Formats: sequence, C-alpha cells, structure tokens
Amino acid sequence: GKPSFYGEPREKLLRFVKWVCSDEGRKAGCAEVDPKRIFILGFSDGATLGLELATTRRFAGCVLCSNGFTGDLPELAKTKLKDLPVWVFHCADDAIFPVKCGDKLVAALKSVSSRDVVRYTRYDQDQEGFTGSVRGHSTGITASRQPG
Repeated sequence: GKPSFYGEPREKLLRFVKWVCSDEGRKAGCAEVDPKRIFILGFSDGATLGLELATTRRFAGCVLCSNGFTGDLPELAKTKLKDLPVWVFHCADDAIFPVKCGDKLVAALKSVSSRDVVRYTRYDQDQEGFTGSVRGHSTGITASRQPG
C-alpha cells in the first residue's frame, strides 16, 4: 500500500511552500506570495504537525485546532516557538482529543513568549453541532470562519 502521511518527510511540505513562493512557482501559475506572510493552519493531528512545522520559523504564525499532542512541549520547541503568533482553538467537550491538550499547549507557549502573541479560543460546547464520537472536534471549521 501507500505510505502514510506521517511517513513522508516534513521537508517535502517545506520545499513545497518554498516552491510556491519562488519564480518557478509563479511561472507554474501560483500567485505571488510574500513568504513573510504565510501562516499555517492545522486541525486534529494536523495541528500537531503544524506546531512541528512552526518550529522551523518559516511561517509568520499558526492556527492550531483540536491539537492532540499530550506530552510536554520540549524546551527546544519552546525556544523555537518563542514570540511566534499562535492561535489555539479547542472545545471542552472534544470526544477525540481532550481539551487539556489545548490548555497545556497554550500554557507552555505563554510561558516563553515575552509578547502577547498566544491567543486561545476555548469553547464549552461544539460550535458546529457535531455529536457522538466526533462531538467537540469541529474547531477546524469554526476557526476557518473567524474574521481574524
């Protein structure tokens, strides 16, 4: 079968972003992009990947929705993420990843940021009306509707 997304090197995604911003990307039909204004949005497991990619500092900031990272953020990651704008979304009734994942991430990021760049939107209930086994795990949709 096909290898999983997680088997793919993260560098492939970063090379793609670099290509989109290049003359070669524009020749291929990509719009002109200011590489200093690219944000990354990750939802669920993608939020964990988005956080990892944000440590490269190739993004102006990130939006992380329903992140499932349960461990402690390593000191090296905290150092690399210091003062990077991050907006975290999570829902207290998330049936897939507990809201404590979002709470813990925000606390870790705020502990190293010297500026007010970490924002947390924590909902009590699912904003999209999801129920059952996916209840509360819709913050990716909710975040994409935010005005900024």
